[in-house]
Amino acid sequence: MKLYLLRHGRTLWNEQGRLQGRADIPLSEEGRAAARRAGEELRAVPFSAAFASPLLRARETAELILAGRNIPITTDPRLLELKFGVWEGVRLETVPASQRPTAQLFSDPESYRPPEGGETYQALVERCRAFLRDVILPGEGTWEHVLIVSHGGAVRGLFSAMFGPASEAVYGRRVQKNCAVNVIDCTAGAFTAETVARAYCEGDV
Repeated sequence: MKLYLLRHGRTLWNEQGRLQGRADIPLSEEGRAAARRAGEELRAVPFSAAFASPLLRARETAELILAGRNIPITTDPRLLELKFGVWEGVRLETVPASQRPTAQLFSDPESYRPPEGGETYQALVERCRAFLRDVILPGEGTWEHVLIVSHGGAVRGLFSAMFGPASEAVYGRRVQKNCAVNVIDCTAGAFTAETVARAYCEGDV
């Protein structure tokens, strides 16, 4: 079974450098265009199933990728973005680099300390692990190609859930660009990274 795992397309808040978290921000026109391009790149993939975060930017990305195909998209709250609490909506350029939650999250996720009202990285990894255990692994043998659209932090959490201590070496230390696609093989319950998106954002968002 192949998993096609990607971050949603860009939003206006991405373009403004605002931290989104659980804020339900729609795709920008640039984000919609990128999702359509991803759909063209994945046109030859015969998807058997599709999953997305319930947030609009992830759902819309999945819908645009699968446009014209009769494939239902199942939303799962375990694919939601990490909750950033009081930092949501803040422009990261106004925060000292050493204090930016995203910088801490991607440089050393295991020691990440969430802002007030935020979610721990360990909690994120646990719900990502539960999604893989309860949804993806039972589908092996039934599904051949599965689309998963989530968020920057959640994609990193899924890598941790799949690869454990080796996840940093597999994933890297920065947030991937929007609509960058990772291809993960799942065979006999074990995950192998076939393609990891090495197109990272220049900044923290």
